[in-house]
Amino acid sequence: MNKTQEMFDFASRYMVAGVSSSVRLSKALGHPFYTLKGDGSKVYDVEGKEYIDMCMSHGASFLGHNNQKIKQAIQKALDIGIICAHETEYHGKYAQKICDMVPSCELIRFTCSGTDATQHAIRVAREYTGKEKIIMFEGCFHGYHEGVMFSTHPPLELAGPATAPNPVPTSGGIPKQMSELVLVLSFNDVDTLEKAIKNHRNEVCAVIIEAVGYNSGCMMAKKDFLQALRVLTQENDILLIFDEILSGFRMCSGGAQEYYGITPDLCTLGKTVAGGTPLSVFGGKREIMEHVKPLGNAQHSGTYNGHLIPVMAGLASLEQISSDGFYDHINKLAERLYKGLNDIFQKTGIKGCVKGLGGMFGIYFGLDKEPVNYRELAKNYNQEIILKFYKEIYKKGIYFADYGGGPAHHGFSSAHTLEEIDECLNRIEDVMKKL
Repeated sequence: MNKTQEMFDFASRYMVAGVSSSVRLSKALGHPFYTLKGDGSKVYDVEGKEYIDMCMSHGASFLGHNNQKIKQAIQKALDIGIICAHETEYHGKYAQKICDMVPSCELIRFTCSGTDATQHAIRVAREYTGKEKIIMFEGCFHGYHEGVMFSTHPPLELAGPATAPNPVPTSGGIPKQMSELVLVLSFNDVDTLEKAIKNHRNEVCAVIIEAVGYNSGCMMAKKDFLQALRVLTQENDILLIFDEILSGFRMCSGGAQEYYGITPDLCTLGKTVAGGTPLSVFGGKREIMEHVKPLGNAQHSGTYNGHLIPVMAGLASLEQISSDGFYDHINKLAERLYKGLNDIFQKTGIKGCVKGLGGMFGIYFGLDKEPVNYRELAKNYNQEIILKFYKEIYKKGIYFADYGGGPAHHGFSSAHTLEEIDECLNRIEDVMKKL
């Protein structure tokens, strides 16, 4: 028995399935990926084997593992003390940096996870508008609270007609009554959107969307769809929330809202915002955010909100991200990787394609082109072959998280080099030929 199996057997005695997060039990491998250490673009398993990391903490380690400036910032926070439930001068400086970078953010609040951020953004929208329902889209993911756990990747036999999708619970334990507060629509469908808003304008407080649907690989909203969404929400007293937990800072310093040139009323930020440490943000227009207590009546509090360690790490992270030339490097890596992967699909004759934007991408086995919406993806996606791909590429020394074989995002960091991207492409081509 190897060390990985020993660790898995031991952990399984005390932790459900031996893991702290359901997705960490790899379906492709049959066990978790146990990590010894990470450094730069590399991660090492407990046997000491080196992998080029194409997960990067699900996008949180955008500056690479063991980033020295982030480590120095964390050490400074430790020298100050393990500060939680207190404010410091660094909180205001960090908030200013975020507001300077993200177009919609005039006022923000810190919280701990992406789930926290979307939950509070929706609460503020309900308080501000006096309405209760939300509109969301198939294939988008907005966290693990009951208010949004619908139709992330629903089985098509349960999803209903594309013109009027059913809100399909993503988990057991979701009260049926929660579905009464959710309208689920098809992504990139302007006609259905117009009808839904016309029929429910007096009930809907907000539309929440991943403008770049990284949780379905890299399912991008069409520009005209987002423009219509912005106009329709403004005309009908409905708030627009961009969920940028994944897309924030991913392709440019202002995230998807800067990329598309469309400013929402509220947004959420996570992952990259705090350099791989646990912090998230919800924020938006001043007049809306002033409805948060103690200025308004929407409650938001918590002992660990704005813990000093992630605040300091976040400051160090955003200073690097906003430096000259940062995205030049990211874009060079992206261009080399995404073109190279699509060339490999063409060369090997395997049906599939890759779509990426900035430092994150999706691999679509079974599709000739990137999906326009979730149903197009679900009808053609080949889960069987992608699980084989994950298993074989792992043997080649590249780490991809498998997400149970479903539609997924992968990514690289600023610590990756063009030479490492070329090495990835060589190893991936070897695996694809075998498949």
